[in-house]
Amino acid sequence: MRYIILFTGIVIAALAAAAQARGETGGMARERAQGAAVEIINMRSSLAKEFVKPDTVITAETFMKVCGAVGKRVKELSAGGLEVRHAAVKYRNPANAATQEEAELIKRFEREDGLESVNKEFEREGKPYYSVTQPIYVERACLSCHGGKDARPEFIVNKYPQDRAWGFNEGDLRGIITVTAPID
Repeated sequence: MRYIILFTGIVIAALAAAAQARGETGGMARERAQGAAVEIINMRSSLAKEFVKPDTVITAETFMKVCGAVGKRVKELSAGGLEVRHAAVKYRNPANAATQEEAELIKRFEREDGLESVNKEFEREGKPYYSVTQPIYVERACLSCHGGKDARPEFIVNKYPQDRAWGFNEGDLRGIITVTAPID
């Protein structure tokens, strides 16, 4: 009986230590995911403000300086082990069409004024992950490509014939970004 109690105590202590270690590692995953989401949102905003002025004619080159640079950074973050996904109901690129779960998150951000992020831990194929989802709001510079349907640059109209990402006003919810990090 004493051995069973001793063994049970050892198992409980080992499980507690493992849980604590997961919590610390989960914290690192959380920091990586949140940091990357904030970085991408801020990068998009600052580049748009830098390259898109009120009288700027948006060209494919301008587009690459803003959205292309963000896309490049997303690829770098992905190569570093993070998963980064942009999603919208009114999407431009069909690859960014919101899934049902993402559409529900978008609705939640619309309903809950001031909601800054939705965070969760989950398992996929037996491995733990942490994800953070944050809203992306339309800024004044965004309206050059996401404002009126007829005001969109010609190269956008040609490149994205099924474009739905127009008709926004400053301050509107444009979509979401989700960054997922493995919990090691």
